[in-house]
Amino acid sequence: MKKFIALILIFILAGCSNITPIENPITKTEEVNVSVEKTESPLVKPILSEVEKVEFVKVPETKAVSDFCTKIESKFHHYGWGRSHCDSFSWNHVRNSVLGDPLIWAVYGDEDAHKEEPRNMTLIMCGVHGDEITPIKFCFDILHHLYQKTHTELGKQKLKDNLIVVAPIVSPDSFFKKRPTRTNARGVDVNRNFPTKDWSKSARKLWASRYGKDKRRDPGKTSMSEPETLFQVNLIKRYNPTKIISVHAPLTILDYDGPTMAHKHFHEIGSNAENLLDQMSKMAKGYTVKNYPFFPGSLGNYAGNERNIPTITLELPSSDNRKHKEYWEQFKLSIDYAIFHSSLKKSNLVMSEKNNEEESGKKN
Repeated sequence: MKKFIALILIFILAGCSNITPIENPITKTEEVNVSVEKTESPLVKPILSEVEKVEFVKVPETKAVSDFCTKIESKFHHYGWGRSHCDSFSWNHVRNSVLGDPLIWAVYGDEDAHKEEPRNMTLIMCGVHGDEITPIKFCFDILHHLYQKTHTELGKQKLKDNLIVVAPIVSPDSFFKKRPTRTNARGVDVNRNFPTKDWSKSARKLWASRYGKDKRRDPGKTSMSEPETLFQVNLIKRYNPTKIISVHAPLTILDYDGPTMAHKHFHEIGSNAENLLDQMSKMAKGYTVKNYPFFPGSLGNYAGNERNIPTITLELPSSDNRKHKEYWEQFKLSIDYAIFHSSLKKSNLVMSEKNNEEESGKKN
């Protein structure tokens, strides 16, 4: 009997030796967790695609604009600014500076749709004074920012209701001098040359009495005598902007000209403009907002005061070419917010075009 039981036990033990051991349940769970972590969620892809850098692609241009871009690229190299990618933007060009350089601007958004139904339109101008060099780099930073946006789905959606025009070098003759100057090739300050209502009476008189005929602030012999002034006026006429952002240096302020809350017809725009400035200041680490006076022949007077177009002047802290990255980092959020902020839109504002000096100007 004992032998029989021993034989049975031997057969049972032999069968058990062929059974595969059960895996450790904890180890299995860990394997599943690792597998889940390595799996890329499809919901992440669209978000990541919004921050991926888009390569700049060269676009065809006229010889005049192409040569001008080569000059810009050389200046960028001189100042240690990297590539301007000027040859990647689709430039508009109608008129030239005194010395023959193209006065160019780029458009983001649908201009034809804007003509049919006005969009939230932002006009940005830099390089009005050629010796204020950091604003020129700043405008190209804005252009690079917009270029990236137009290559993402989110950016394309935002542009549907917006139109943005950027003129990065309003006064190229003064910028391209060996030693850049405030005035253009004829020695005129093109931010004192706008055809404001008080120009004939006050511009040259104030220039003599307050500034002792300082050559840096010469308003010209007549208003709108300079092609760079006419260029700015025609951009304003052509696009009828919701707001204008003009970038200068080195006063370290945000300045505003235009309707205020006390304005009889545009108090709502004035209130919204005040809120916009407040937000821009907060986004730029508490940048100072100051009510700086406008002058006969200035953009703030012409557009903000006389035409009720909210006109924001961003005065960068300096023209130190080495600080360009610092300035863009400080202001990029506030500029993006200002561009796409639509509460300043004016449906009932009709610009005055009664000034004979304006009417004599050709349209772009």
